[in-house]
Amino acid sequence: MLIIRNVFHCKPGQAKAVVGKIQQTFAQANMPKARILTDLSAGFWTVVLEVEAASLEDWEKQMQATGTADARRPMEGYMDLVTGGYREIFRVES
Repeated sequence: MLIIRNVFHCKPGQAKAVVGKIQQTFAQANMPKARILTDLSAGFWTVVLEVEAASLEDWEKQMQATGTADARRPMEGYMDLVTGGYREIFRVES
């Protein structure tokens, strides 16, 4: 199993707006193995979208499903809310 984390560094005060956009995306796309994390001790205004997938192929299929216009619409304009970010992919060992 894999854990994929998309880490967003938000502009000051914009984390809640990014969380809202991700939640709307969840409502549009079937993402049962996903969750949203917000910082307690990480860099300020950090939002993490964490997804579980059986394999990279499974994750690619999930990404294609969320790549539809309807599913992506809630994320429009999110780049105005963030300063950057990165993706982490981990293999679950136990």
